[in-house]
Amino acid sequence: MSETVPRDTAAGRRAARQVRRAALVGAFAAILGASLVNGTVPAGAAAVPLSQDRPATASSAERGDLSASAAVDGDAATRWSSKFADPQWLQVDLGRATAIKRITLNWERSYAKAFRIQASKDGVQWKTLYSTTAGKGGVQTVNVSGNGRFVRLYATKRAGQYGVSLWEFQVFGRAGAVTPPTSPTTPTPTPTKPQPSTTPKPSTTPKPSTTPTAPKPSTTPTAPKPSTTPTKPAEQAAGKKGVGVWQMKNVSTALANSGAHWYYNWSPNHNGITTPKSSEFVPMIWGANSVTDANLAQAKAAGPYLLGFNEPDMAEQSNMTVDRALSLWPKLMSAGKILGSPAVAYGGNTPGGWLDRFMKGAAEKNYRVDFITLHWYGGDFRTEAAVGQLRSYLQAVYDRYKKPIWLTEYALIDFSKGVRFPTDAEQAAFLTASAKMLNSLPFVQRHAWFGLPAEDGKQGTGLFRTDGTPTLMGRAFQQAE
Repeated sequence: MSETVPRDTAAGRRAARQVRRAALVGAFAAILGASLVNGTVPAGAAAVPLSQDRPATASSAERGDLSASAAVDGDAATRWSSKFADPQWLQVDLGRATAIKRITLNWERSYAKAFRIQASKDGVQWKTLYSTTAGKGGVQTVNVSGNGRFVRLYATKRAGQYGVSLWEFQVFGRAGAVTPPTSPTTPTPTPTKPQPSTTPKPSTTPKPSTTPTAPKPSTTPTAPKPSTTPTKPAEQAAGKKGVGVWQMKNVSTALANSGAHWYYNWSPNHNGITTPKSSEFVPMIWGANSVTDANLAQAKAAGPYLLGFNEPDMAEQSNMTVDRALSLWPKLMSAGKILGSPAVAYGGNTPGGWLDRFMKGAAEKNYRVDFITLHWYGGDFRTEAAVGQLRSYLQAVYDRYKKPIWLTEYALIDFSKGVRFPTDAEQAAFLTASAKMLNSLPFVQRHAWFGLPAEDGKQGTGLFRTDGTPTLMGRAFQQAE
């Protein structure tokens, strides 16, 4: 959650995906029809929502023009669309404490059957104001009573095979006003990277693709004096093999049965996932808004390693300029961990690319980067060819920076014409051969398959179904060293 869906080449990354697009006339007709049937449009719907044009973030985005901000721009012809995995979230910052009275959800055809509306004063701890497992899409208005600066839609089950998508997410209430408190409830944990577009990745993304602890909005922190030497690592996990993990039923059991030596979940904390005795959790600081004292403290307590920002070169992921990432890097260094570079989606070996500029800037400022973190998704489903392409990319990145490499997302997914997966047999064959190749490269310290959860009854890259049984890829992963 992350969820992230990087591609194997810059050209593939930039190629426009061929996705479902409903004609505007049809969309408006569907919206109007749903509202007339359900009677969901309130009398005060003409009021300008407090959420309009406010900063918005999401667990993932299907592509750059379907970002979170499109759901709060007041334009019913633009929309946010997530990657193709559960869960997903969309969050808006109202700017100050607010008495929240009503939420209007203007769904595109890809809606959520199960979701929660949540509020938070700090973007970290969340209170559920409304919950349903029987969403019907269309235009849905929910009357709520609560307080918060941040309001979030947290979708846990999609209605179809695609992501969740909103033309508009509207929050109504009284800015600056706070309603009297009701009996306390236990805060809902921040979702993990919803991964991938079953993809992933991703941050879904999540790459479902998505991902990350719900962030506090932040200003650029005062750079502390960075530690120049990382914390001495504790005893390491037995092998290189790892996996990206996000929430699903029986997730902890599946992780234990996978045989992964390490895992991560695009977050600085476990988010309810139990770490097997034979495995190791590695924390991540997902993006700029995740650079908080609380997140850094959790990451520091988690172990010797820390993963840097998630796909900063992608608008639908952490979306950071090189200068912004460098300005925050001393904060990550101050945790004293063995620190991995930001994980670019592609082009890690490209002169003048995002990673290249970051590494040059870090060297100029004498900032510490202990290893290089990469993502790779291959669109060539022939096992030998795909393994060769991955190996060539890793070798080129190593030759450029001469630092150890962690490959923290990889699988076979073709993004050149929509989202296309190989057969399970092709994916499993690639997993087996690529794991053997990765284990043979001395400069590759760790690698993580994308990812652990599989969507029941659908083709993808996941290793385990929700009932705890492994897929064909899962059995190949178990047998890999």
